[in-house]
Amino acid sequence: MTKKAKILIFFALIFLVLILYLVLTSESVKKADNSNLSANRQGEQMENQTPVMSEEDYKIKVKEIFSAFEKSASADSFTSEIVSGLKNQTQSLKAPSKKFIDLQTNLFIALAKMENYLNRLDDQGKKISLEMADKLKTDYSWLNN
Repeated sequence: MTKKAKILIFFALIFLVLILYLVLTSESVKKADNSNLSANRQGEQMENQTPVMSEEDYKIKVKEIFSAFEKSASADSFTSEIVSGLKNQTQSLKAPSKKFIDLQTNLFIALAKMENYLNRLDDQGKKISLEMADKLKTDYSWLNN
């Protein structure tokens, strides 16, 4: 093989590699890949997304959880199972607006403090939990009805 033939083959290989690189990195290939990925992500998000409930439905659910908490507090009949169930119910709710985020967070913290009291017999945790519940009743008067 002559030197010219070797140089031509070398440049032809370089040219083929360059074309292959351009095809693989072109915008149309990237867009097709991204559209497939975004469609998959949207499908996953739809599956994981809890539907947002109306404010009235949310208030009803929170009031049920809070009433169960108060009932157990007044009867001093807290058990780990009850508190854990109430925590799970609170955690599964999705606040319909920002004004309810503090309510849900503080209710969850109050339940967590009560759970600490039950697990560690920490009287301070019980006291804080009941104080937080009283504060929630004053901040959200509809919890009293």
